[in-house]
Amino acid sequence: MPGAVKVSEREMKMAEQLINALATEWDPDSFRDTFQEKVTALIEAKKTGESVEKAEPPAKATGAVDLMEALRASVEQARSPKDSREKAATTASPQKKAPPAKKRISSKGKSLQSLTKAELYKKAAAAHLPGRSSMTHDQLVEALANGRSRRSRT
Repeated sequence: MPGAVKVSEREMKMAEQLINALATEWDPDSFRDTFQEKVTALIEAKKTGESVEKAEPPAKATGAVDLMEALRASVEQARSPKDSREKAATTASPQKKAPPAKKRISSKGKSLQSLTKAELYKKAAAAHLPGRSSMTHDQLVEALANGRSRRSRT
């Protein structure tokens, strides 16, 4: 090992105890070489003229999501929340009834609803709101609004 390492008596004793606690007697008869057994069985089958099945083909792709691409898309969407809201409004069918308007809660002249989740999270951290890391955008807005109203009442 590079460099001289000094090990205390106590550390050596603890290491020996750990090794002894995990050590067992090795019994070679309790282990089987299943690979060798399978190869031997295949050879015997070939000798007798039996048909030998090929191994299973490798598993097909599961269609797993590229996490980095999903993260990039999420970050881009979070950076421009107004753009996505406008697109959603323009693609909505004019025949469908619009959902009821959300209550706008003001924070020093700026609506909490118009803030990004990251901005809301910073405000929630400053207000020491519990559970903020698992809250959605709307939950953060509501918690901040309720937290402010509680403070203003007291």
